[in-house]
Amino acid sequence: MNAIAESLNSLRADANRLIAEVASDGREGRVFVQLRTRTRAEAIASWLGTRPTR
Repeated sequence: MNAIAESLNSLRADANRLIAEVASDGREGRVFVQLRTRTRAEAIASWLGTRPTR
């Protein structure tokens, strides 16, 4: 029974990580759109005000 309980806990933890990762990717994509950037580096530079203007 302990092995089954540990497996279920592991599966739940994996599912939670996957959901969090997908949600994070979605939020990141919306940020890129709002900042009009394509990469994390561009987004960070834009946020910090160091991104060169085009």
